[in-house]
Amino acid sequence: MAEALSLREKKKAKTKFALLDAALELIGDGSFRNVLVDDICERAEVSKVTFFKFFPQKEELLIYYMSIWQAECFVELRSTDKRGWEAVRHIFAKVTRDSEKQPGVMLSLISFLAEQKMHPCVPLLSDAELYLRFPEEEEREAIRATDLHQMLQKCVQEAAEDSQLALHLPEREAVILLFSIFYGAYLTAHLFHVSDYMACYELHLKSLIR
Repeated sequence: MAEALSLREKKKAKTKFALLDAALELIGDGSFRNVLVDDICERAEVSKVTFFKFFPQKEELLIYYMSIWQAECFVELRSTDKRGWEAVRHIFAKVTRDSEKQPGVMLSLISFLAEQKMHPCVPLLSDAELYLRFPEEEEREAIRATDLHQMLQKCVQEAAEDSQLALHLPEREAVILLFSIFYGAYLTAHLFHVSDYMACYELHLKSLIR
C-alpha cells in the first residue's frame, strides 16, 4: 500500500490532518464558531487557498473530525471482544475520553448538526488517510465502509441476540435512541454541569437494557 500511494496523495492527507489538529487545538474548551480560518492556517502552516480547497466551508472540519473519529472507534472495537451493550459503552467511553482532551469539540459538533436540515454526509477517508492514520491495519476497506450508524446497528443486533434488548423495543427504534443518547446525553451532562459524562451515558442507556 505504501509504495502504491503517491507523494501527492500522502502530502494531501498530511495537510488535512494538520488542519484538523490545528483546529482541535484552537477549539480547546471553547466553541468552533470563535476559531478563525486564519488562525487555523497559521498554526498548521497552510495557506488559506489550500484550506478552502480541502474544506470549502470551515464547518466541514467538524464533519471530517467525525469521519476520523468513527474510523478510530471502529478500529478500537475490532481489536476487542466487546459486543452488544459493552461495545456501546466502549463507544460512549471514547466520547468521554476524547472530550477530556478537547471539551469543546463535541458541543461544537452538536451545535453545527442542530442547524442542519439533515445529517451531513461524512466523507470517506482516502487510501492515504487510512494508511497514515492506521498503518498497522491491513483490512482498511472495512474501516472506510463502516460508519457510526452501522456500528450502533451491530451493537443492537448483538444485544438482541444475547436477549439483552428491552422487550418493548424494536431494533430500529433502539438504534435511533442510541443516536439520541450519543449526542443528547453529552449535551445533558454539559447543561447540568455533570463532569462524569460516562455516568450520564449509563443513566440514559438503562432504558434500552433488558
